[in-house]
Amino acid sequence: MALAAILAVGGIVLASVGEDRGDGWVRELAGGKTPARAGGEPSRGTVAAELAAAATAAGLIPGAASPAAEGELADCIVDWTGDGPADDGRMAALETALEERGWQVTARHGEPVPAVALTSGSWRLEFTNGGLVDTLSLVATRSGRTCDEAFRRAAATRGPRG
Repeated sequence: MALAAILAVGGIVLASVGEDRGDGWVRELAGGKTPARAGGEPSRGTVAAELAAAATAAGLIPGAASPAAEGELADCIVDWTGDGPADDGRMAALETALEERGWQVTARHGEPVPAVALTSGSWRLEFTNGGLVDTLSLVATRSGRTCDEAFRRAAATRGPRG
């Protein structure tokens, strides 16, 4: 039997592995299946190449490319969009292909829109399948002081409705 606990620290609720924190995401232990990335922190170009290669290995077809991030966000976001939703087999193949490239699964989200969160270095990747645009979408964002500040400034510029 697995032991699960929720702990509140300073007003922040911390959920244990396998527990939904109320946001629909179920956390997983990082590093259990995938060895740590060799060669250090991946660049934006490396992440873009890994997403494209993993999607190709999973048999996914690219859809229309999103406009590239510009300005100070240019090195903080990488995305890949498929041509429609993926079946369960291709989703599993995508996850495997990403793990083979050093990404580690950290959380999963079930219905209504299945999603998986992974990390590699300071990059966090979420891939969703379906949703409003009914397609597979991979979006990786870099954390760290420079990108965190750039995301805050971009959010402040956009306002509350994005």
